[in-house]
Amino acid sequence: MLLVLDGCASAGKSSDPAEPTTTPPQKAESSSAPGVHPAVAPPSSTPDGDFESSYREFQALARKRVETMQAELRTENRRAEAAPPERPPESQDFYQPFRAYGTERAIEVAEAFFKGRYNRSRARLPENVEKWRSRPDIGNPGPDLANFPNSAFTLPSGRAYVEFVPFTYYGTSHSSPAQYNTEFLLRYGLTDDIELRLFGNGVAWQGGSHSGWGFSPIAFDTKINVWLEKPDYFLPALGIEAYIQTQWLGSAPFDSGTQPSISFNFDQSLPFDIDLEYNLGATRTQQRPGQNEWEFVFQWALQRDLFDKDFAAFIHGYYNATTLPRLPHSQAPVSDDLTQDAVGAGLIWTVNSRFAMWAQSAAGTTRNSPSLISSLGLALAF
Repeated sequence: MLLVLDGCASAGKSSDPAEPTTTPPQKAESSSAPGVHPAVAPPSSTPDGDFESSYREFQALARKRVETMQAELRTENRRAEAAPPERPPESQDFYQPFRAYGTERAIEVAEAFFKGRYNRSRARLPENVEKWRSRPDIGNPGPDLANFPNSAFTLPSGRAYVEFVPFTYYGTSHSSPAQYNTEFLLRYGLTDDIELRLFGNGVAWQGGSHSGWGFSPIAFDTKINVWLEKPDYFLPALGIEAYIQTQWLGSAPFDSGTQPSISFNFDQSLPFDIDLEYNLGATRTQQRPGQNEWEFVFQWALQRDLFDKDFAAFIHGYYNATTLPRLPHSQAPVSDDLTQDAVGAGLIWTVNSRFAMWAQSAAGTTRNSPSLISSLGLALAF
């Protein structure tokens, strides 16, 4: 049996080396069966190719994101350099004690600055008036018998003062003998701006050729507070006071007839914690028995606290007469002018809110003025 093998049939015909037996892949014939499309090989989609493509996209996205963040950071740095850094919000609880202390110190400084007569005006402001009415205060408005002038301020409604001077001595003058008085002043606040008052020289002694003891007549007095002090305009507080000295209860040696008087009382705060008090008015006096004359009167006082607010010193004086009828009336007929002047000094001690004491001494500067005026008194607040 004869077998024919490909590649072996020409072995004997030629001695050339044999051709490689590997043949290139044959393309699909285009003459396939009608209606059947040739098969198309799918594109290469290996796992390594997918990873490389995704990694390159991720790198591009990350690079873009980093560039964006760097640009934003540069912008913020430029803004931070241009504007001051913002402070963190303060803790309210942490700073509250400091604020409370600062407020307390501010109040203390204000009270120290406005102490004195202006404090009497401030107490009557709408935000303080209830506190002023609620408790007795001997320092506001203060005693009127301590010095020669009277204050412009009145007692709050329903409050009362009792002022008593158990020792008052007036030395001799050219027109009147020496005299000793036990002066008193009763005060009651009818309203916050109107005060009713009763004054008298009390039990009195008079020297001279007709010396003797007796009781001085009483005087009915009224004081009205017109306005309070306005330091912004350098405007003092103003009060109007009027009295009528009667002949009631008066012994003959001390009876000088029925005498009216009116006075404008001013109070003003000055620098260096000095209080100025002055009165201007007109008083009718008995110059000699049976002869009454109107005369201008003026009283003044400067007061300042010493050591603390409860202890004060003052200087004071008067021209022609004191605000209240405290001076001895003329008994000796004289032909010259009866002008009187006196200047002195004193101390006042506010013991507590209800009690105060004072002492003063003054000397006359004219022949018709008492040579010496000395007094020691006290006041109680209710």
